[in-house]
Amino acid sequence: MTKYIKYHKNYTEFGEPYQLVLPLNLEGLVPDDDSVRLLSHELEDLDYSLLYQAYSTKGRNLAVDPKTMFKILTYAYSQNIYSCRKIETACKRDINFM
Repeated sequence: MTKYIKYHKNYTEFGEPYQLVLPLNLEGLVPDDDSVRLLSHELEDLDYSLLYQAYSTKGRNLAVDPKTMFKILTYAYSQNIYSCRKIETACKRDINFM
C-alpha cells in the first residue's frame, strides 16, 4: 500500500472562511508629488465638451468615460508608452494608471 505525502496545506479544512485582504484605497499608494497626480489635477480644469460631442449617443454605452481615457492616454504618452497593447498592460499592472 502506498503512502500519500501531503506537500501543501489544505486551508479549506478549517471551519472558518479565510479571505485575502487587499487595500481598497489605491490612491494612498501613489506619492503626493508623483507626476500622475499633477497631470490629473491639471487635466481636471480642461473643457471636455468637444470631446464628449465626438461620441455618439446612439448604440451601446461607453466602457470607459472619454475624460478618463484622455487622462490615461496623456499619462501614457508622457511616460513614452505609445502602443495600445503596452498601455493596456500598464493599466493592468501599474498603479499610477489606476
